[in-house]
Amino acid sequence: MPRQGPSIKDLTQMINSVMGHQVLTEQQLQKIMAGAKIAHQKGGMNAVLEYLMHVTQADVDKNELRSFADSIQKNPQLGMDILQGKKNIRKK
Repeated sequence: MPRQGPSIKDLTQMINSVMGHQVLTEQQLQKIMAGAKIAHQKGGMNAVLEYLMHVTQADVDKNELRSFADSIQKNPQLGMDILQGKKNIRKK
């Protein structure tokens, strides 16, 4: 049975809440998710991270991002806790 996660609407609201203002619409997130899926099919998680860094123009160290992604992959609840404001992202 496939996992049922939060809806695009819920994710959009959580992201905007974490950022403190509206940075994303549901349509933008749907487009990003579709692009991330294609990137994953073509090149795995590294391709997804490259895609997300490009789309968001994130000024972040790729190794730090990879480490964060690995943490979330091992513990998806941590990602939800961060999005719901229950936990903060720790910078190294």
